[in-house]
Order: sequence, then structure tokens, then C-alpha cells
Amino acid sequence: MIDLGNLGGTMAGFGPCANHRGQVINASTLPGDSVSHAFIWDDGVMTDLGTLGGHNSEAIWLNDAGDVVGSADLPGSHLHHAVFWEHGKIHDLGTVSGDPCSRGRGLNARGQVVGGSSDCTNFLHAFLWEEGGPMLDLNTVIPPGSGFQLTNAFNINDRGEILAKAAPLGFTPNDDVDLGHLVLLVPCDSDDAGCEENDAATINAAPHSSAPINSLATASPLTPRQQLAAWRTRLARQYHISVVETPRHQ
Repeated sequence: MIDLGNLGGTMAGFGPCANHRGQVINASTLPGDSVSHAFIWDDGVMTDLGTLGGHNSEAIWLNDAGDVVGSADLPGSHLHHAVFWEHGKIHDLGTVSGDPCSRGRGLNARGQVVGGSSDCTNFLHAFLWEEGGPMLDLNTVIPPGSGFQLTNAFNINDRGEILAKAAPLGFTPNDDVDLGHLVLLVPCDSDDAGCEENDAATINAAPHSSAPINSLATASPLTPRQQLAAWRTRLARQYHISVVETPRHQ
């Protein structure tokens, strides 16, 4: 048993995640125990991952490259955003448009991040983020008429399959009262038979391009609709999420 230590305070949370390299993420209070920061522990060395200018941060998941995902407070500590730490550098992932807060929950080897965007109390929109594009509301890429709103995404594997929570449309947000189902979002290419069987869920892929979304900008900034179209083109080409599978038994 190895005591991981702390960041100067007297309290630390449980170690939520470790990778194959023996790295561990956690959170610890600073001296005085009034604030808590995320940290990564590697071969006896604990590194404070910092915040976005506020008091607190949390580390929730890491991959084998040592990249970490979680959330961090903004200045004033009234709002928190999903964050991605790469080589110890913090990246603010923002929120789904209209939501003030977000939290990153899962991360795969590709550096794709999933989580939930919220009203700072209850999750409202499950999201996917990856380098080169803005945060994507996963509700925009599931079949219309599913009857569900994806509120939070918990994990994503290296195939791009996402475990998420879906609440019935018209629900009253309250994370303390679980009204949702667990759903699996399964990626498929545009020529996949499973996609073709559901025309409403299939988005035809555009000609192949390996350029990131940011490079698709024209003379004027992309509108939100154009950004969504660019996302759908990219997802359709590689790992377009188009199927929601609900459990057969509640």
C-alpha cells in the first residue's frame, strides 16, 4: 500500500481512476482545507492540476497517455466548466450553448471527451468534445423521435461507443430523482448497414477530409448551423453517432 499524500490539506477524496502506467488522479484540499484541487500522482510525485481561476477543481478520468478530464471553477467560483488536462496544461471545454456549467466525465485514447452540460445543479445535455471542434450536444445527432433527452455521458471507449443517461422528454431536471435510462450510443460509418436501415438517423458523409473543423472556416465565421453541419460531416465519416439503444427492461 502506497500513501499518495496530499496537497497540503488534511483531506483527500478517493482515487477515482488509475491507468496502466500507474498514474493516479484524485483531489486534495490545500492548506486550510477551504478549497480542493485536482492532482495527478506519478511515481511518487504529486502535481496540482490547478483551476480556471476559481477555487476548486476535480479530476474524474484519465487515459493511458496521462491526459485527464474533469471540471474546474471559473473566477468567482460560481461556475464550473469541463476541462481537459494535456501534459498538465488545462483546456477549458466550455458548455453546450445556453448552459452555464459543464463537467467532463469520460476520456478515451483518442482524446475524445464526454460529459454533461448543466444548469450548475442538474445535467441537461450530454456532450462530446474533441480537439479541433466545439463541444457537441449529443442530442443533435441521435434519431429524431427517440423520446429521450440525453442529459449526461459517463464514458467513451476507444471505438467511440458512449454510455449515457437519457431522460424522457419533458422531464423536470432533478439529479436527485433518477428518471432516466442508461443508453448506448453506437458509432457507425455512413456505409454501415445499421445506419442505412434508419434513414432518419443517417447523415451522408461528405468527401473525405482529414482537416480539423477549425480549418473549414470560410471568409466569415461559421454560424452555429454551419458548425453543426461540419460536426455531422466529421462524425459521419469516422464515428457518427446515430443509434440509441434503450434497455428492454427498466
